[in-house]
Amino acid sequence: MNGGPKGFLWLLLPMLFNFQLIAMEPKQNPRANADQIKKAVESPVKYAGVLYKSGGRRDPFLNPLFLKKKAQQEDEEMSRGVPPPGIAGTYIAQADLQGIAVRDNVKVAVVRGSDSRAYFLKVGDKLFDGYVKDIQIDSITLVRETRMKSGKTLTQDVTKRLRTP
Repeated sequence: MNGGPKGFLWLLLPMLFNFQLIAMEPKQNPRANADQIKKAVESPVKYAGVLYKSGGRRDPFLNPLFLKKKAQQEDEEMSRGVPPPGIAGTYIAQADLQGIAVRDNVKVAVVRGSDSRAYFLKVGDKLFDGYVKDIQIDSITLVRETRMKSGKTLTQDVTKRLRTP
């Protein structure tokens, strides 16, 4: 023989290896096999987080650029608190334009508030999250003010119409 007993072992080794793999395969349905694979992937060791005590110093493991971006993303709308009763407690989204009255070139908008009452508004009157900017013959323009936690005030014009075109 070429290589003696060692060569014979090299010939038998792949066959023995394949035989062991076939013998070790489970004879179950494929779904149960997938569940076993998932269980094998999960680590039985539970790692506890380590609390870093900075002592007033910067954490060397945190990227300061990431922290700056995160602070910019956290700029949210501030809470306005509990709305008062009447038109002063009505959000612009809840206000419904019912009509426009004109007398001596003074326009007055009839608006139904969140309490289902009719209110007569002039230019400059305040709602809970904005004020009346302009009154036209068939529409009213309101300005919605949004106060952010960073101190900015964002404004948005909202137009409510009597009839939708």
